[in-house]
Amino acid sequence: MRTLIGTIRFRLAVWYALSFALGLILLGSTLYGVVHYRLVRHHDDGLRQAAASVGRVLARGDDSAAITASQQADIDRIGHIVLFHVVDGRSRVLTRSSHHPATVIDVDYEPPVFPLPEEPRFTSIYRAADLVRTYSEPYRSRDGREVLVRVFQRLGDVTAPLESLRFVLLLIAPLAVIASAFGGYWLASRALSPIDEVTRMARAIEANRLGQRLPSPASADEIGRLVDTFNQMIARLETSFEAMQRFTADASHELRGPLTTMQGAIDVVLAKPREPQEYREVLTGVRQDVGRLRAIAEDLLMLASADADRVKLEKSPVRLDIAAAEAVASFRPAAEQSQIALSASCPFPVVVSGDERWLRQLIVNLLDNALKFTAASPVAGRGASVNIAVSASNDSAMLVVTDSGPGIPQHAVGRVFERFYRADEARSYREVGGFGLGLSIAAWAVAAHGGTITARNLEEGGTAFLVALPLLQS
Repeated sequence: MRTLIGTIRFRLAVWYALSFALGLILLGSTLYGVVHYRLVRHHDDGLRQAAASVGRVLARGDDSAAITASQQADIDRIGHIVLFHVVDGRSRVLTRSSHHPATVIDVDYEPPVFPLPEEPRFTSIYRAADLVRTYSEPYRSRDGREVLVRVFQRLGDVTAPLESLRFVLLLIAPLAVIASAFGGYWLASRALSPIDEVTRMARAIEANRLGQRLPSPASADEIGRLVDTFNQMIARLETSFEAMQRFTADASHELRGPLTTMQGAIDVVLAKPREPQEYREVLTGVRQDVGRLRAIAEDLLMLASADADRVKLEKSPVRLDIAAAEAVASFRPAAEQSQIALSASCPFPVVVSGDERWLRQLIVNLLDNALKFTAASPVAGRGASVNIAVSASNDSAMLVVTDSGPGIPQHAVGRVFERFYRADEARSYREVGGFGLGLSIAAWAVAAHGGTITARNLEEGGTAFLVALPLLQS
């Protein structure tokens, strides 16, 4: 029972039944009120007109107590009328219609409230199964005599039809509410049955079955949109889960390399006594591997903070041309050692709004990546070169880093910004001196500043990384 009460279909049925019951109450009350009003008051206009006719008859004489035979005849033709006359503070019947019914005559002798009312009024008098509607209107004759004109109309038995109406309403209303509750529950069950199917299938989808999708219903209603939203969410989860698995595998692979090298070096040096110089060489290599592990850990922590939106940018105006020129100056000794021609093309000032630290890191990562792959894979017959160019186009600042390296395999162009991704899996971390995280950090920095970054191969050979950032609006 508790499970049933907690379901949406039960709550919908209850709300539907309550709403229907409220509507029936309002409708029944209105219907009963209208019928009662029409049964009781449908003769009121006629009673007013009769009282007005009596007033005109009385106005033909000066004294209402001295009614002539002609006046009496006219009063008899009007209908059920009684005239109360005030004498010395007491009321007495002055005259009445000669054909007044006996059942009403008893009512006529009930004296009105003294003093006489100043305004006309209607009264309903119930006697057994009979209802008499009375209209009382004060009248003052020309000689100053106060008279109360009471006009009667027998309505007959109106209580019986009203009781029948109440019985029908009180009988039908509960049955209709019960029927509406069951009907609402049935309709809710029919409407929500696709959700039950979606729930059952969603429970069957586990982490190792994220490739499954829920069947989309034929109708494009709320249920259809819900299923589409679920499928989109599962697709995003699948992508994220695959990225996490790939990230974990790649991170393990990258960490395993330096750790394996360190363990091998330590095992070799401990196999037999060594000269101090040999220990120094081994420790120097281990120190380099520790530095690599530390760099990987720092980059991973930085990317984890970026994913959690915990990296706060302190934006200010930044001269992108100056940052590029300074980065080129810092890399020039390493480039000369590798016999790479490193140059910068920054003909005029280009100012963007951003965090200078991360914009400089973006430039450093792109230059470092270009220099490493150009030095590791020189193109035969061409001089090794890396160039960075900064310019402005419309509302964007353009930063382009080109190299004369081997280029990117076509299948890998769209994946070079993924973490730990290398187009050439055969290369070790020692060959190129990186871990596959530099371009990922560069892509995050560009996105954090509202820009875009793309990579493409040049026709003459080599690679170009193109960055577009919003210009600072003056």
